[in-house]
This record gives sequence, structure tokens and C-alpha cells, in this order.
Amino acid sequence: MQSNHVVIIGGGYGGIRAMENLAKKDHLTITLIDQNPYHYTQAEVYDFIANKIDMSQVMIDLPSLCNSFRHVQFVCEEVTGIDTATQNISTPTQKIAYDQLIIATGSRTYFPPFIKGLREHTHGVKSIPSALDFKQQFERALLNRIEAQSQGCEVKPFNIVIGGAGLSGVEIAAEMAAYANHFYQNGNFGCRGVDVYLIDAYESILFGMDPFLIQSSHERLVQLGVHVWHNNRISEVRENQIILDNDKTLDFEFMIFTGGIAASTLTQFLGFDTNPKGHLIVDENLNIPNHPNIYAIGDITNAVDENGKFIPPTAQLAERGAEHAVRNICRSLSGKEKLPFRFKNQGVMIALGGEYGAGLLPGGIKIKGYLAYLIKKAIFHFYSSPLRRRSAIGKRR
Repeated sequence: MQSNHVVIIGGGYGGIRAMENLAKKDHLTITLIDQNPYHYTQAEVYDFIANKIDMSQVMIDLPSLCNSFRHVQFVCEEVTGIDTATQNISTPTQKIAYDQLIIATGSRTYFPPFIKGLREHTHGVKSIPSALDFKQQFERALLNRIEAQSQGCEVKPFNIVIGGAGLSGVEIAAEMAAYANHFYQNGNFGCRGVDVYLIDAYESILFGMDPFLIQSSHERLVQLGVHVWHNNRISEVRENQIILDNDKTLDFEFMIFTGGIAASTLTQFLGFDTNPKGHLIVDENLNIPNHPNIYAIGDITNAVDENGKFIPPTAQLAERGAEHAVRNICRSLSGKEKLPFRFKNQGVMIALGGEYGAGLLPGGIKIKGYLAYLIKKAIFHFYSSPLRRRSAIGKRR
């Protein structure tokens, strides 16, 4: 089998899994490119902003991780272009040649342009800087509120608004409510605490997901005191106030928007076909059409199943896509026909604040409560622990 240089753009869930699998092939050399020197375990961000874990637990050092493999190098730069004719990737300081390319740059928060003021007055949590910024501002606001109580309990309401009730919105709303409840109870503060509002345009939270997950999550949110507003579309966001399409208003201290994602900005200048939100169109083999040596995986793609139905972007989808792209790279280098990608969902686990969760396991097994929480924690442990061990090896080299 011929020697080949495989370049991976993006150190998220898909990029890391692709790198791990490719590194097992002695005939390949691999370069991982990311503009940040760390892998962000975004699926655990709700624990970070609720102070259950610290910042070191949501990031893994990429230079050390790559250094733990014999033929993997890491480049910490932003990709500024891809020349498919010469098979070169451009960064601000160099050009990197590739034989095979995997694009796995993930997604960013999508701020619908028809919602006036949304981008200017809300937080996102899809990056460590934005999550850290929200966490620090939230804690400062809590302190200011406690100090204001010396003047009496007639302080204005402290509202947190979560816009969008998909997986991220539900998990963040639940964890923020659980954290706020614990904060006020643990400190024995006598005045009114924090109110969390989860606002969504659909008729239920987790729209389109299994009814068991919808019901279990809704019951838990109500138990935590979260105000769940269905069928409410946000028409405008002002500084510390939202306006709904029925002209109802709500004042807030902080707002996190999780109502949509768009592909990373890299897709805007590649010249490849995309959908309206910038997601790359891929064929059944996960190739960019007419580019058999370029693959795209994870949130950056317009992922659909064999029936043309949209597949929601998750870490699981990114990892399965990475494994399949690596498989097809090896098959093509061996002169074998590529295989079409068929995604089989291995289950869903949702964190619902405190030590509580809900989930669907393979085989349709339904669980909720403490056991679901433990399983979700175990999944994260089995994902991150091997990476941290390898990173420690790379650091010592």
C-alpha cells in the first residue's frame, strides 16, 4: 500500500477520532490542523458553566496528544484556503500539501438574521472563550445580587433565558437551574433566587425526539423550577429584554442562544456546494462531490440518511463519520471500492441537572434518574480518559 499524507482540519470530536484511527496505519503520515491548541469537549460544557468541573476538564492539549503518536504532527493555525488543483492547504504562514483530506471543523452558533439584536445581546457556548465569558459574568452577577440584598429583598428578578430547546438548550437550562437552586440553598440566602426560562418555537422541547425523552426531560425541568415556554418565537432581543412574536416581553440578566447551528466559517471560501447554513454537501461516501480524496464529517456537513432524512449533529455522528472516512481512505489506497456511510444511532443520553439524566440505550432500553446520570458520566470518562493518558505520554516525550 502506498505512503500517503492525510491532513485533518479540525480538532473536534470527528477530527480526533479520525487522527486516532489513522495513526494506527504505519504507511500514513498525518497532520492535524486547528486554530486552537486544545480539543474542547463541548458535550460537557453544561457542567463547566455550572461549576461542577473546571476548565482543565473540558480541554485536552492537542500538541501533547499528537506528539504521543509516532507519525502525527500538529499545526496550530487557521486555514485560509484549500487549492484542490495543487492539493495544498493555506495558512497565514505556510502551505501544507495533502494526498487525502478530512474537513472536520465543526459548527458555530447560528443567529437567524431575522431576529433583530440576537447576536448582539446573547451568549453562545460553542467555544471555551464564550463559555468562560458567560460563566464569569454569571458568577459576578450572582455576587452583585447577594450584595444588593443588604438593601432588602425587593431586588429585581434575576432571569436567565435559554433560547432553543434542543439537546444543548435543555441540558444547559437544567444544569443552570440545579446550580442556582444549590447556590441559594447552600448559602442559606433568604431572598428570591434565579429564574431560568427555556423558550422554544416548537410545540415541545426536544422536538422530533423520542416521546420518552421529551416527557422525562420536561418533568425534570418543571421539578427544577424551569419556566418552559412552548410555541413562542423570539422576534427581537434588546439589551436585557426579549420580545416574542405575540408582543410578550421578558427582562433578563443573561441569555444563551442554542436555537441553531451553522457550519464553521471555513466553508464560505472553499467553493464547495453548501446548504443555506453553510453545511457542506457530501455524497454517500462522505466525499465532497467530484473530489474523491476530500472527505467532510460531523457538524460541518449536511448529513442525511439513506432516505434523505436529516441526521441531527452530535458527537456520535462526528465520530462514526470519522471512522467511516478513515475506512474509505484505506480502501481507496488499497484499490478497493468505497463503502456508503450508514449511520446507526447507538442511543442518546441527556444530562438533566444535578445527578439526574434520561436516555435511550441500544435496543430501545429507556432509563432516567441517577442511573442515566451515571451512564452519561461513564461515557464521557471512557472518551476523555484515553485521550488524557495519551496526552500525558506526548508531554513526556
